[in-house]
Amino acid sequence: MRFRILGHACLNVAASKTSLLCDPWLVGSAYWRSWWNYPPVPDGLVERLKPDFIYITHMHWDHFHGPTLRRLGLDRHILVPKTPDRRIYNDLKAMGFSRITELAHAKPFRIDDNFQITSYQFGYFPDSVLMIEVDGKTIMNANDCKIMGPPLQQILRNHPKIDFLLRSHSSANARLCFEIMDRGGGHLDDQKKYSAEFAEFAQAVRATYAIPFASNNCYLHPETEKFNKYLNLGINVKRHFEEHRITEPECVVCAPGDGWDDELGFILGDTDWYTDLGGHLERYKQAKATTLEKTARREAKAVLRESSVGRYAEELFSGTPFVIRRLFRGKPITLVAHNDAGDSAYELDLYRRRWRKLDSWNDQDNPIQIHAQARVFLMCINQVNWNSLGISKRVRFRVKDADKKVILYFMELNDLFDCEVLPLSKSLNGRFILVWLKRWREATLYMHIMADLIRGRGFVYRNYLPAFKGPDELRT
Repeated sequence: MRFRILGHACLNVAASKTSLLCDPWLVGSAYWRSWWNYPPVPDGLVERLKPDFIYITHMHWDHFHGPTLRRLGLDRHILVPKTPDRRIYNDLKAMGFSRITELAHAKPFRIDDNFQITSYQFGYFPDSVLMIEVDGKTIMNANDCKIMGPPLQQILRNHPKIDFLLRSHSSANARLCFEIMDRGGGHLDDQKKYSAEFAEFAQAVRATYAIPFASNNCYLHPETEKFNKYLNLGINVKRHFEEHRITEPECVVCAPGDGWDDELGFILGDTDWYTDLGGHLERYKQAKATTLEKTARREAKAVLRESSVGRYAEELFSGTPFVIRRLFRGKPITLVAHNDAGDSAYELDLYRRRWRKLDSWNDQDNPIQIHAQARVFLMCINQVNWNSLGISKRVRFRVKDADKKVILYFMELNDLFDCEVLPLSKSLNGRFILVWLKRWREATLYMHIMADLIRGRGFVYRNYLPAFKGPDELRT
């Protein structure tokens, strides 16, 4: 058995004559030129790959990357988790893929002799953990999936010995994108928290090796490059292990091309990608300058027209149950779309199910604002993919502190449409019910979390990790 880390969240596992590729993003950028692989993926890599199977953990663009998938070939056999919705499946069909297999929750799927994988789904916005068993070794590809409680216990019962853990360790959300009008600033992020959670998870599953994964990206777009100071790259995770004297599991940082071979052990490159991080990023940005400039010219011409907003608003209003619309009572949201020709703004009143174009707007009359490039808004609407807005960080939420929760409600509501929980006509069906029945442990976890919140205990991720032991108990 051998595996290679090929990019941000891309893993290639091979044994004998069969290979499995997970979450390939190997060309270009993701999220409207905001995200780029870091360290960079070697040029021409995608043309050299001929995987027998491709597994996609979930629908985020840094995992489900259309340009890379097309380059790999529409004839590839694609494996996807069988989620309550059919969003991933249908999107792949629309792209032209015909060999698509949905993997049921916790049901092993054999792809070759001594090569078996098992998908475990988790989260209302569907994500999955892929357990890979090959030639006596077990790889836990947890990527972005923050699985915990009974669902994680199920994995550990079925796979008691984990040789390699791969898991994310950074922020893929909009936490840094808030501009709090009455507090004089935004929300800051704590990179150390992500490293600590990675270590706690690695210790809880008792892996032999822990590989920081699915967080190896940087920001090159002019709107988002300021967020590079908040990067929590794999080297930061390793430093956390060293500072806390954690040696079990062993933390191994892998750049694209690095990996493991049963005969040779870890194979690691000798390029230092981290000491002169600022210099590397500046050279990277210069190398991609032409691409970034071309995108800027195209975006400058985009216009968020009333027809697009009207179609989106009517679908949002008609598909949102009244109990959810009540959360927005007296709290209309203003979308402010930017382009070189001039900004345009639209007010959405979910409670009253009304929308209108604004001739003018200000912080007093429009205290809940979402700002983005017109083209970004258009793609969120046309592709039903609002979840990418926050992940891209190409958004600015201008809001008072007390109304921050309204923005969060709005983004979560759009997530429900993205993954086809809403409108209810898409989720009130046999498939939805049967898939969730297989994931009954997850439902019990949510009830447990809700009970803790009602009791005022709050939510602390580590408290839901099975038999977790703190750093002091696991140091050697």
